[in-house]
Amino acid sequence: MTDDRITRKALLKYQIVSAFLAQDPPRGKKRELLEHLAAKTWFDESGGTLSVKPETIRYWLRQYRNNGFEALKDKKRADRGIRAIAPELIEKACRLKLEVPERSIERIIAIMENLQMAPPGVLRRSTLHRALKKRGLSTRKLKTPDKKDLDRFAADFANDLWQSDMLFGPYLPDPGKPGKMKRTFLYAFLDDASRLLLYGRFFFKGDLPALELVFKRSLQRYGRPKRVYYDNGLVYRANHMRLVCAELGVHRPIYTTPYRPMGHGKIEAFNRLCTSSFIAEVKASRILTLEQLNAAFMAWVEQEYNRRRHSELGMSPKQRWMKDAGRAVYLDEEKLRVSFLWREYRTPDKAGVLRLFSNRYKVLPQLAGKRLEVRYDPENLDRIEIHHDGKFRQKAGPLVIQPERAPKTLPEMPEKPLPRTDYLGWLTTRHQNETAIEAARDHTPAMNLLQKKLAPEVWDETLANDFFDSIGTVTPNKLERIMDDLLSVHPANLHLSFYLEHIRELS
Repeated sequence: MTDDRITRKALLKYQIVSAFLAQDPPRGKKRELLEHLAAKTWFDESGGTLSVKPETIRYWLRQYRNNGFEALKDKKRADRGIRAIAPELIEKACRLKLEVPERSIERIIAIMENLQMAPPGVLRRSTLHRALKKRGLSTRKLKTPDKKDLDRFAADFANDLWQSDMLFGPYLPDPGKPGKMKRTFLYAFLDDASRLLLYGRFFFKGDLPALELVFKRSLQRYGRPKRVYYDNGLVYRANHMRLVCAELGVHRPIYTTPYRPMGHGKIEAFNRLCTSSFIAEVKASRILTLEQLNAAFMAWVEQEYNRRRHSELGMSPKQRWMKDAGRAVYLDEEKLRVSFLWREYRTPDKAGVLRLFSNRYKVLPQLAGKRLEVRYDPENLDRIEIHHDGKFRQKAGPLVIQPERAPKTLPEMPEKPLPRTDYLGWLTTRHQNETAIEAARDHTPAMNLLQKKLAPEVWDETLANDFFDSIGTVTPNKLERIMDDLLSVHPANLHLSFYLEHIRELS
């Protein structure tokens, strides 16, 4: 009921009350006048009839005498609209809000419908909001508006621009210190045009190797972006991140203005949603390890975030990215591996031994005393690459000290009679080797199966054959299981390299 209708109804009440006040009956006559007024037919503003009881008129008189005309106006119901939801459903919604206060109304509705706590479509946002507000469970923190002008922007196509940021995650039990809790950190990359969350992972350390791992996985899954838009954190401004972008052909990174992250809006919006919809749910979960946390995060990303309809896009982030999937440029796996290797300069001593962190490595004697470029994976120091004058020279492992010095000269070998030339033996061995090689390279069953699973336009026989040559034989049964699991999540028309990389990891 609008305020005007409330006022008109109050005027009708005053009309009835004023008839009593105008006559001002003496004691003993008041009841008679009340019954007389109640017996009359009154008309409201719409022409409808209205009948009232004597006790109702008496109540209106008392209100008017105590508080004037305003007291005759009907009060808005505090529970207006709440009765549309069954009380037991309101109780369940309140319990969900109390369990995790960060849960939004939309998330509470989704949880109740997905867990079959309420029939789909019964819960309405506005009605549930009023119910929670009445119980003091729905409040919003006021924020001071930003006075500076902000221009909204969006990339034209998928992979034109990626955004990334670091988010503080939940505390988990510290695996190195029983009984202690340790903070986690989330690195994530988001496509600007589609809002697709490309890849993200939680770590116990918010350092550069963690960021680079997430960046590398994003490149493997969705190809190369034209530009990247980063936060001002030290890890994002590291020289190695700029070097990786330069070697992969990614435009020089763009950084947010200091103390003004609003331009980084899309990844910031994802962080807020992740905090309220995922991290808040961790409190009510049984997650205790980093592996469990990352498994749950990827499930939330793939099942909810990337598939949920985006109000501004009019479709889900996954659907928007797939519209431009044909424009994606995938990078060679070896190029990716080499580009992400860290680099340091070292000069080995005269014995050809160099130090890298707390490890020692033995290099070729001819490289002793020369300034060398060492390339390595900071997560795996069992093997490093040695470059000199821009050329690869060798791979080196950790130094192993021998119990005795190596002899300076080889001992003289006793003279042996010259062997006979067994040509038939050589010919037989060669034939056996070639037969074994051909048998080992018979990838026809696996390649036929893979070709049937994928869209015709992405098939590349040469690339597939080279791939199976590099990893060896994969049984058709195992390959079919891998592809069925993969195609249940991803479409069949992505670049062939995408599927081959997953086969390599799972085979």
